Amino acid sequence: MVFLSLPLEIQAMVIPRLSSIGDLAALSQSCRSIHRLCDMKTRERFYQIRVDPKDYSINKTFDLVMEILKNPTLGNYVWEIVQTRQPSMERDYVQTAEQRDLSAGDRDLLRAAVRKAGFTGSQENVVLNMLMQNTTKPPGENREPFRFPNTAYGYDHGQIHGTFIAQALAAILISVSPNLESLVMTQPFSVFSGFYRGGERPQDDNVLFPLDRLLRRANAKPASIPYLQNLRKVYMIVDNRNLDDRFYMAIDFLECAMLFDCLPSIESISTDALCDDESGEARVVLEPRSSNISRIYINHSALQTTFLVSLIQSCKVLREFQYAIGGRCVLGGWSAPFNARTFIKSICPHKDTLEVLDIDAEHNMHYFHPSYFEEDRVDQEIDQEQRALESDNDDDDERQMLRSFSSNSGSLKEFRTLKRLSVGIGFLVYFAMGVRENNEPRQPFLLPEALPESLEYLCIRGYEKGKCKKWDAHIDALVASFVSGSSGIKEITGIEEIIPNSEDVDDPDDNKDLLWIPIYSIDD
Repeated sequence: MVFLSLPLEIQAMVIPRLSSIGDLAALSQSCRSIHRLCDMKTRERFYQIRVDPKDYSINKTFDLVMEILKNPTLGNYVWEIVQTRQPSMERDYVQTAEQRDLSAGDRDLLRAAVRKAGFTGSQENVVLNMLMQNTTKPPGENREPFRFPNTAYGYDHGQIHGTFIAQALAAILISVSPNLESLVMTQPFSVFSGFYRGGERPQDDNVLFPLDRLLRRANAKPASIPYLQNLRKVYMIVDNRNLDDRFYMAIDFLECAMLFDCLPSIESISTDALCDDESGEARVVLEPRSSNISRIYINHSALQTTFLVSLIQSCKVLREFQYAIGGRCVLGGWSAPFNARTFIKSICPHKDTLEVLDIDAEHNMHYFHPSYFEEDRVDQEIDQEQRALESDNDDDDERQMLRSFSSNSGSLKEFRTLKRLSVGIGFLVYFAMGVRENNEPRQPFLLPEALPESLEYLCIRGYEKGKCKKWDAHIDALVASFVSGSSGIKEITGIEEIIPNSEDVDDPDDNKDLLWIPIYSIDD
């Protein structure tokens, strides 16, 4: 093994750069010297640190933070941080008597860490006070929950107090974890009263929550801070602990994306169970070509096409995009229509970079019904839906965004770097036909000649032989090309076996088995 022949000091430099705990575990078994260098027991303790809003978890996390402050090398072991408490409403933090008994030296270490994380002046004392609490229940506070009028949803003072403590811990932990690559978190700010909506962006002093403050500061000037330089992926938890988790829930996902989009190593942002905010507040429109995020994964969700387009338009480079509906019920019974033409036009600027496209929303593209799939009819119905989309949208920024790419044109074959494609049969054929400015006439074609040469994997959802003669002709030609070896595709699924399109859950009481189960639990 070449690695074993390297000097120990070189091995010691390489090992911390292996982010996979599985790879490290396997490497540690290769020989005793490597096993000592890997120090797996310690690495496993720090590899993933969870900041839960429970007293025992808060104190466990605090102890890990203090270990890192006393031995900064331990911070290099932290690969992922999971923070699971979303602010429930806007309230200022009320400083209370310190509950931790630290030595003078430990307290100095903690205060120095607060300053290094960028909390200075009055912020320094407030964040330090949060860290010095060992329980989420502030002393002397009324424990009866505050409840919104005419609802069953309440927030007690312990929840609010605990949010600040957990955020302060997460913020300091991030600042002392230089190799952090993955962040799993809830929305770190509240929009209960439209705090971040409309007008100018909030100034730093107006940001209430420590984690939110740290992320905004870092993203605004990433070159000036030593942490978050290696952060690659972010997963946003949709926090529904006080609502009905059978339904899609809203968080300000676009605003959350703006907490990370300028970081130097950021690659992906993802979430599940998301729907758009129907409160009537203006949705933020992301600045075009401003984001370093290149991979977007949104699953089990129900979103308007303009929401997805805003994310796509913000990317400097788009390499992977995944969107799927299903797994939850839609509040009010409405569904989120997916406009195929608008979506294709929005991804056209990324023809030379897009590698993976996975769209599982054909159930919400009614114009792709097999019994009446005709080119002219599909175009007419998409035209009608697109006009409704534009006329129903009273937000000037979104209208301007839609107009900005209205003249884009392109077809599937022009996506020269696309390797993996997973779509419904109707969307596949329509994408292959292409979208043209002013609906220019298309030339007859069959699928094999309309696929990009780079394509290696194709998943076709919703295809059933005999349902549509036009689709059958395309699939027969595709199979013939694949069998003959003239196609560069290595794998095709969804032809011999039917892969159903995902659907929203109509009745969550009778179809509990169809409900999506969260990856991360939200604890009270």
